[in-house]
Amino acid sequence: MSRSIRVLHVDDDDALLDLTKTMLEREHDDIVVETEPDVEVALSQLDADTRFDCIVSDYDMPRMDGLTFLSAVQERHLDLPFILFTGKGSEEIASRAISAGVTEYLQKGGGTDRYLVLANRIENAVDKHRAERERRRNRERYQALIEYSSDSVAILDEEGVFEYVSPSAEQILGYRPEVLLDRNSFEFVHPEDRETVELAFQRCLDDPDVRPSTTYRFEHGDGSWRVLESRATNRRDDPAVEGFVVNTRDVTKQHEAEQRLKEERELFDAALDALPDTFYVSHPDGTAWRWNQTLKDLMGYTEQEMRELPPEAFFAEEDHEKIESVIQRVHDGETVVYEARVLTKSGEKIPKRISATLLTDDDGEPLALCGIGVDTDFRPENLD
Repeated sequence: MSRSIRVLHVDDDDALLDLTKTMLEREHDDIVVETEPDVEVALSQLDADTRFDCIVSDYDMPRMDGLTFLSAVQERHLDLPFILFTGKGSEEIASRAISAGVTEYLQKGGGTDRYLVLANRIENAVDKHRAERERRRNRERYQALIEYSSDSVAILDEEGVFEYVSPSAEQILGYRPEVLLDRNSFEFVHPEDRETVELAFQRCLDDPDVRPSTTYRFEHGDGSWRVLESRATNRRDDPAVEGFVVNTRDVTKQHEAEQRLKEERELFDAALDALPDTFYVSHPDGTAWRWNQTLKDLMGYTEQEMRELPPEAFFAEEDHEKIESVIQRVHDGETVVYEARVLTKSGEKIPKRISATLLTDDDGEPLALCGIGVDTDFRPENLD
């Protein structure tokens, strides 16, 4: 259902007011016209009632002409569409009207068709005004939301230039928002990461449905390099945004913790790989999870094969019953030391003395089985 359009028509000619009201409301069902022959009374109406959608005014009126009336309306900070509908037409008046900021300039006369033109002008002007007002409101709501966000929120143009930066940018990026405006965002990205960031931005530019998330180094206002994580959304077609919305958070501490963990893991793996004995960690059901290089070299399987094989596949068939028993005893809480024949991919059976124990979480739930295998001088026939 379309919304009604409330029009205030101001003209010192009562007969014309009545005719215009009749014709406009006949031409357009949604137009409702209120008439006023006195300009000062009209201003009082505008002060008391802010629900008008459009003003139609004559130019030549006593005490105040149409452009002076427009100026008085503008002083009240009313941005209503203002149509100058006058019988006194000239290029000079038209030029002055345009300079003053009238929405439309239309001369009276020309029969009833003129009222059809006026009705169309009113409808178009109001539709445009409402769309612009809604766009402004949406942008204000959007800005109010992002200004209280803990993440830095920026709007970039298609070249990556900052058009808007939220206040939280100072805490995260180290720059006051106004310092970043009109600067290209890519110039702050570490040279080694710039290509990755630009490619992610280009994907977002090419396809609005793509919302890339990128981690990269950014030059902080204090000169240090911070690790940031940004997610971009293409909102160029949204009248309230008309750009790329980029949400950014500082993940430097997280990145440093992950790096330390990675380094510790690499050191741990290197230490295990240096062991002359075999070491393994398996899932609670006995399937392989992690192992050292010594075990991998001994078994001869690929990484993928090691992960996919059942636990009994690593042992000679005659030891399968023993392995099942060991797994059960370990789950019961024992640390079991046993001897068994390891079966390599080539079919060789190699005697090993193996220890196995259960790793649990804080609640006592099983996490993994782990153990170490050492060479032994026992003879295989002693295991039968």
